Amino acid sequence: MGELKRRRRVKAAVTGLVLGGLLVLGIFVTDTAGKTINLKKHETSKQSQEVFQSNKDLLKKKLGGNQPKKASAKEISQPNKTVPVSPPANPAPEQAVSDQPEQPPAPASVPAPAPAPAQPVGTQVEDTSKTIYLTFDDGPSAISGEIIALLEQYKYKATFFMIDGNIRRFPDAVKLMVTSGEAVGLHSVSHRKDTFYASAASVIGELNQNRNTLLEIAGVDSHLARTPYGSSPYMTDEYKAAVKENSYILWDWNIDSKDWYYKDERYIQSVIDQINNMAGHRGPLVILMHEKRETLAHLPKLLDYLQSQGYQCKAINSTVAPVQF
Repeated sequence: MGELKRRRRVKAAVTGLVLGGLLVLGIFVTDTAGKTINLKKHETSKQSQEVFQSNKDLLKKKLGGNQPKKASAKEISQPNKTVPVSPPANPAPEQAVSDQPEQPPAPASVPAPAPAPAQPVGTQVEDTSKTIYLTFDDGPSAISGEIIALLEQYKYKATFFMIDGNIRRFPDAVKLMVTSGEAVGLHSVSHRKDTFYASAASVIGELNQNRNTLLEIAGVDSHLARTPYGSSPYMTDEYKAAVKENSYILWDWNIDSKDWYYKDERYIQSVIDQINNMAGHRGPLVILMHEKRETLAHLPKLLDYLQSQGYQCKAINSTVAPVQF
């Protein structure tokens, strides 16, 4: 009885060992089979990819190899590398693709320079051959009103360069000039060569006094000036520099009527001859006359001639380039 139990126990142990061994063997076989299957799948997939690539290469060859080559991700990520592309029909300059920040575009055009400054006072040239400036020196006088009335008949204007003492002597004449639209300017205090041209200080001193008197009487602050007997030869470079520094605009003439010499109607023909000699002259014609009764007596003849020839007689203003010797 005891022997029988012992045999059953041994048999059960052996059976357990056999079953355990079979179980381990089953697991091992299953794992090995799975790996084998996975390996076969991998090999099959690899073979499929190789076949696909082979077919793709064959297709490219059949198409003639005209398809553009695409850059790889590695190529694009590299800085300062040029992406190869097929040139267009009208190729533009090649540009490199870079990972640097894009620079702002250049302006479409260079900004236009700033406009040039306006011409300074007294530098603009009167561009007409039919403009004449009638100028009268040494006034005002008792006949200033008659000269202005005659000019009005022709719708002409003139410029009067006046002496300081005469401005105080005939204040109403000065005011009439201003209200009539004539130009008024300075012609010294002393009207003496040895006094006026003694020095730069004397030149500026007389012009300043002359200017202040005109401003007091007529309310006009004029910088137009004509020195006694004209600027040549008495106005030195030093004097001219002083005049410019003090903002005076110096005016001479290019037609001398010589009314002070002829003292009769001959001055009219002198003026006409000089005008004819300056035919084609560009710029203003400036006629020198004086406030004298002989000048006024024959002035209508000169104005008739100017009108018949289509001349305009204007008053000088500070924007016209001055005529100087």
